[in-house]
Amino acid sequence: VCSGPNSSYPHYNDDQRVIQAKDIIVLDWGCKYKSMCADMSRTVFVGGVTAEEKKVYEIVKESQASGEKAALAGAYIPDVDKASRDIIDKSGYGEYFFTRLGHGIGYSVHEAPDIKASNHRDLEKDMVFSIEPGTYMAGNFALRIEYIVAVTENGNQVLYKASTEIMII
Repeated sequence: VCSGPNSSYPHYNDDQRVIQAKDIIVLDWGCKYKSMCADMSRTVFVGGVTAEEKKVYEIVKESQASGEKAALAGAYIPDVDKASRDIIDKSGYGEYFFTRLGHGIGYSVHEAPDIKASNHRDLEKDMVFSIEPGTYMAGNFALRIEYIVAVTENGNQVLYKASTEIMII
């Protein structure tokens, strides 16, 4: 859990900061069951959302859906990354999406395959990985939406699906 300006650092994990009104909170959590890992990220807003935050959230949401749609058996991993990353790039926020799009998950929370432009291989049936685009505006705010996707013979399956609607607490 990271809040306010600390949310702008990917995988920040030392947040002793007290959550305040108008903060953005990035939640990244998971569990292990029968030796297999789960992982999920969501962004929530405290007390409201600004017009820019809403705009960027909708861009990240569209980016996540685009990456998910492209994640099919035989798809070239750089093309999956591009399908997601292009949404953020074309919206003018590309400089803030500097992380990989996703990572494999299974016995370890981060394992092969990395879903990124430099991983020159194809997706294969039964691969399981995250699709987690985000924007990280240093010292300002971050937004991330993460799902775990399994490649199937006839497409893909999101292993769990929580709402991606804007959540205000």
